[in-house]
Amino acid sequence: MGKLLYSTDNFNVIERDGKVGIEILFTNVVIMPFVRDEQGLPLAIGVIKEPNPFREGGNAISLITGTTEDEDPDFYSTAVRELEEESGYKVDDASRWYYLGNVYSSKLVDHEQPCFAVDVTGITRGQATGDGSEDEAKQEFVMIPANDVVKVKDVFIPGLFLKLFKYVLGMDLQNPKGKDLFSPQGLNDSI
Repeated sequence: MGKLLYSTDNFNVIERDGKVGIEILFTNVVIMPFVRDEQGLPLAIGVIKEPNPFREGGNAISLITGTTEDEDPDFYSTAVRELEEESGYKVDDASRWYYLGNVYSSKLVDHEQPCFAVDVTGITRGQATGDGSEDEAKQEFVMIPANDVVKVKDVFIPGLFLKLFKYVLGMDLQNPKGKDLFSPQGLNDSI
């Protein structure tokens, strides 16, 4: 458990083994909407532009994130709801959704975030419904070209973009045979 140094409704600051970290007290998902070209390659991904005093220039560009609610039976349901709330895309077709795995946002945060990609190609975007918060009223959903993904400073964007290629498109430039490099056999084969 560790020593509690500070507590809020959303997180605890704790000390464990001489290190200070953050224990998150909620669960959230990360969502990366994308559109494809005729060959199936991503042309653009959807991001949120919003005011953030902790970022250079006072603005942040990030993927859609959202907190689970009691009525959400699973992470997929949270992702579907949050996509519509924050972007205006309503995508109930499960075949357009891809689970990209869980990721950590920082080595100092004890919290894995389930990540999803969703193909919004050809879907008409409606009005973002939002959750009614003042912060959401100041944000904007935009599509950025695939070529600009590496220019964004938010690590989730290029990281999940690479996972999109591996898990959705089945492309892995360094591992064309599809071996699991994290398994003992795969690691030995790659050396």
